[in-house]
Amino acid sequence: MNFTILYFAREESGCRFVPLYPEAYTPLKFPFQKGIGQKFCQPTGTGIDLGFFDLDDLSRPSSGEDAFPLVISAETCLNSVPMEEYFGGSLPNSFPHMQITQAVIEKNDENAFHVRVMKQILWIDGVHYELREIYGIGNSATENFKDDDPGKECVICMTEPKDTAVLPCRHMVRVIGLNECAKTLRIQSNKCPICRQPLRNL
Repeated sequence: MNFTILYFAREESGCRFVPLYPEAYTPLKFPFQKGIGQKFCQPTGTGIDLGFFDLDDLSRPSSGEDAFPLVISAETCLNSVPMEEYFGGSLPNSFPHMQITQAVIEKNDENAFHVRVMKQILWIDGVHYELREIYGIGNSATENFKDDDPGKECVICMTEPKDTAVLPCRHMVRVIGLNECAKTLRIQSNKCPICRQPLRNL
């Protein structure tokens, strides 16, 4: 796996990220060992001096260009493919898998910088997926479900655990099978029972 850190970069076609200020920082790719529970620290001297930028520019995406102050790319390595074949263009249908994190940099009360993630993207086999939060998923585990646990029950029947996300709003409800909750949601209202947005999919 490789990590690439970019500052003030925008996404272009084919999961390519281009820095807005290439003269200020050249993106570097860092190899990383496989395995879980690891932490990545960017080597000293390979970053960018944030003092050159306005706090307003660091704390929000660039307007009009969809460029984020911090972009982190985690990319799988194609170890089984010889480098000359990969870069020689003989594998047009081969794409690395990537997870892109787009973030802003803010200052907290102690006057220290911290990162706030704004958007995450997966590129798998050349297809772009945007990761989004599902509201209420943290309270929806059916394991150890108790009737008196607040927030875990379906908002329609108020007894069973939530198990399905309503799209596009991403609220969690219980709609598996042909139970009464599913009938209510699909036939009678066709709207999210929480925010009342039209239901497109489950």
